[in-house]
Amino acid sequence: MTKMHSRMYGWKYVWMEFADEYKASVDDPDPDSSHTEMSIVVPVAESDWSLVYTMHPSKQAGNEHTTIETCYTPADDFKFAIHPEKWTDGFSKMLGMQDIIIGHEEFDKSFIIKGNDEQRVKDLFSDAALRRLILDEPTTQLWAHVENSEKAPAAKALRGASNRSAIMRVKGAVDDFERLKAFYNLKYRLLKSLQRIGAAHN
Repeated sequence: MTKMHSRMYGWKYVWMEFADEYKASVDDPDPDSSHTEMSIVVPVAESDWSLVYTMHPSKQAGNEHTTIETCYTPADDFKFAIHPEKWTDGFSKMLGMQDIIIGHEEFDKSFIIKGNDEQRVKDLFSDAALRRLILDEPTTQLWAHVENSEKAPAAKALRGASNRSAIMRVKGAVDDFERLKAFYNLKYRLLKSLQRIGAAHN
C-alpha cells in the first residue's frame, strides 16, 4: 500500500517518513518542536556517500533554510558555486572565481554561475537532467570546495571531516516528500558529474 506523506502534520513528520523510507539516521535533539534544528543522514545507494539533510530554523519568520551536504574526495582544486540571479546572500566574497556563461539560456538567465575552471564548469552542467533538477528549485544555492562562503553551514555529522563538501541550500522548511526525493536525485547526479569531469575520485 502506498504511504501518504502528508505535510498536514508539519515538516518534521515528512522528514521522519523520508528517513524511514531511505533508511536514514536521525539527529533530532527536540522531537516535539518544529522550531529546532534537525538533521537526517541519508546513505546513497551503491556508494560510500551520505547526504546530510538539515533544517535550520530562524527566530525571524521566512528566514528558515534547508541544506543538503555531502563529503567527497576531491581530485584537485576544482571549485564552483551557483546562486539565483537576484540573490547573492552568502556569496559576495568568493575569491579566485569568475562568472561563467555555460551556454544554456534558461539556466544562464536563472543563475549566477562561478568557478575556477570555465570549461570544466561547462562540462559539469552539460548534464541536462542535472540542470532541470536545479531549475525546478529556483532558490537553490549550490557550491563545492568553496571555503569562504559567508554563511556556509556545517552539519554536525560533517564537522571535522577532512574531505571537501558539496552543499545545497534552499529557502524554507521543506515539507514536501517529493522535493526531498528530488534533492537526493540532484545531489547524486552532481556527485556523479564531479566524478565524470575528474574533480572527484570514484
